[in-house]
Amino acid sequence: MNVFSKILEVFKTYTYADKIISVLSLAVFLLMLVKMILFPYGLFGFGQNNIYTEGLVAKNGIQSINPLFVDYNEADREVSRLVFSGLMKYDTSKKAVVDDMAHLIISEDKKDYVFTLRDGLKWHDGQSVTINDVYFTFHDLILNPAFPNDILKTNFSGVKVTKIDAKSIKFSLEKPNAFFVSNFLVGILPQHILKDVNPVDILQNDFNKKPIGSGPYMVTDAIESFADGRSQITLTRSDIFYGEKSEIEQMRFIVYPTTDDLLSHIDAVNGVVKVSGANIMDFLKGERFNLVPYELPQYTAVFMNMESKILKDLAVRSALSASLDKDVYIGDSLDKISINTPILELKEKDLAYKYNIDLANTNLKTTGYKYAADDVDKSGIRSDKDGNNLELRMIARLYDDGSYQFNETKNLVKFMVDSWRKIGVNMQVQFLPVEAFNEKISKRDYDILLVGQNLGYNSDTYSFWHSTQAGPLGQNLSSYKSFRVDSLIEDIRSTFDVAQRTSKLKELAKALNDDVPAIFLYKPIYYYAFDNKLTGLSMDGVVFPSDRFSGISIWNFQK
Repeated sequence: MNVFSKILEVFKTYTYADKIISVLSLAVFLLMLVKMILFPYGLFGFGQNNIYTEGLVAKNGIQSINPLFVDYNEADREVSRLVFSGLMKYDTSKKAVVDDMAHLIISEDKKDYVFTLRDGLKWHDGQSVTINDVYFTFHDLILNPAFPNDILKTNFSGVKVTKIDAKSIKFSLEKPNAFFVSNFLVGILPQHILKDVNPVDILQNDFNKKPIGSGPYMVTDAIESFADGRSQITLTRSDIFYGEKSEIEQMRFIVYPTTDDLLSHIDAVNGVVKVSGANIMDFLKGERFNLVPYELPQYTAVFMNMESKILKDLAVRSALSASLDKDVYIGDSLDKISINTPILELKEKDLAYKYNIDLANTNLKTTGYKYAADDVDKSGIRSDKDGNNLELRMIARLYDDGSYQFNETKNLVKFMVDSWRKIGVNMQVQFLPVEAFNEKISKRDYDILLVGQNLGYNSDTYSFWHSTQAGPLGQNLSSYKSFRVDSLIEDIRSTFDVAQRTSKLKELAKALNDDVPAIFLYKPIYYYAFDNKLTGLSMDGVVFPSDRFSGISIWNFQK
């Protein structure tokens, strides 16, 4: 008698009630087995109430949920936004930075920022959030010379931190800075857990995989990694959170190494935050997702190294700019908008930009770069009086083969190289992996650099265009130095009146337009695809995609 026959004989001896229970148990087991095989990462919260699953794309998955390091990995920012709270928060409905864990009072001279913690703040382990946690985060970590995040260290450079009493803390600036308040969006860390960790080692600490925060959701299980390159984490709503609580009980993030991997598992997610390129049409064809466009304060540009012998000449920089017909490149694209300035809040009509190949050729001719005498078709490369070709070195980041970024970068570079070839300029192009790319940038080892920049929560252009930021650690990628621009940037920082600041921003935009340290190409448009059963979600006013969680307290599934 085989095993199946034995099981059948035993089953016949069961009472009717036992048979019903056995059949139901077997059915549940088989259903769970099918679910694990077909949907190992979950299917809309199968077997759970109100779980929302988002699909993200990041080659390296979720690295660290520590809020002090989210600048380096967008997937980390998404998760950290729900787990940690800051002294301030960004409110998308108001498009402004507002009080969160603390109430802020700014001194009359705009140099002192005094925060008073609200009552009832708790860490996810039940411990109280205290002013010591705030002091620890800013004074002991961010301001420590060994702290390994240069962006945050620069933001708080020269700032003095003083504990006033058990509920209040003061940050003192050397000079007024109208944009300084946005630095307090950074999440606060628990001193009672991290106090013995050396700041230089904090990025490698196990805390980053399963942290204790004070935000609306908490980490109950550490980050899971799978053999196929995916990673996953599930967050549970915190019942001790001080603010309004969402109806969504759990948030699950599944991170895929490529967009193709995500799309092949699209049935496992309720939402995809950054849809672009050809994938826009894929989502538009279906009925399961709503598709909402949104813009971020970021742009793609060509930065011209003004330490380069050839590019020191304004006429050459102007020629390179005038010979690019940006409107032809962008065409009827659904994911790009042409721009002419890095000051994105200004109206484009205030700044003139015209494609003018005749002007480009005239500029190059007047600078002494001419075609060879026998080049009657004007199809070769110009050279100077000594016979040196008009040739420039250009670098761009090399993305994964076949990815949207890979194809976009290759197409854009080809368009620019072809355009510049038409005016007699030869471009030597290098596509570099991220480590080599960043090393070249830090050394300013290029003539032309293609890269994107994100302005964040304010209009502070100091790190991008002030002459002090032209060094290896700065983001002044054109090595641009202008006394006029430095003065404007410093004036803008110290101006709190919105109308006056806007006027100075226009002056700054004109100065950059006149000097042509870069060619500003386009601003990307992204789309958020989310389950049409979800209500309450809005992408209005977002600066980073994670800002959609500003309104998560009103998210819910239709009944």
